[in-house]
Amino acid sequence: MRTLFFDVSTNVMYVGLAKDDILIDYSIRIAIRDHAKYLVDRIDQILKRNKLTLDKIDELIIGYGPGSYTGIRIAVVVGKMLAYAKHVKLKVISSLFFMTSGYEGKVAALIDARRGFVFSAIYEDGKVILEDGYRKLAELQENKLYQKAQTVFIDDRSYIVNPKRLREHSILVEDIHGLVPQYLRITEAEHNEHQKSTT
Repeated sequence: MRTLFFDVSTNVMYVGLAKDDILIDYSIRIAIRDHAKYLVDRIDQILKRNKLTLDKIDELIIGYGPGSYTGIRIAVVVGKMLAYAKHVKLKVISSLFFMTSGYEGKVAALIDARRGFVFSAIYEDGKVILEDGYRKLAELQENKLYQKAQTVFIDDRSYIVNPKRLREHSILVEDIHGLVPQYLRITEAEHNEHQKSTT
């Protein structure tokens, strides 16, 4: 079983390849807002390094949010395109879980959502303790579940990916065309428009 998996929800672009749940290759790229230009190329590099084509991949697993609005849209578009064109099984998983799947024990996974808010969830050895949410950091810090967990603020120094856990907890996409990213909040443009309409 060969699995290709990727996440671009934060400044860390992670592309990995596993065989029978064992990580055999991966590529990391640190950036701000230009993952779109590099994701397909990084996937291609991984495949070429391992003398593979997409036809030899059994499944794709993508982190589909929450996180960077642009990043998760890119992940979903590329995932859908590859799955549809090559008839590869597509699965999705929370980006918060994806980037902290390798930690042991109770982990509070956080992605900065700006203005004092975070995308957050709490996991324990692969199990969901607190569902993905868009939360005020100050309020989350008062939560007893959070206080008992190891905090992992996902960035270029804080992430561990476990392909076996990704496979165990990812969800099969039955309708590829209907798949949308897990945004968890409205965009800044929508927020500004809402503010105008209520004033």
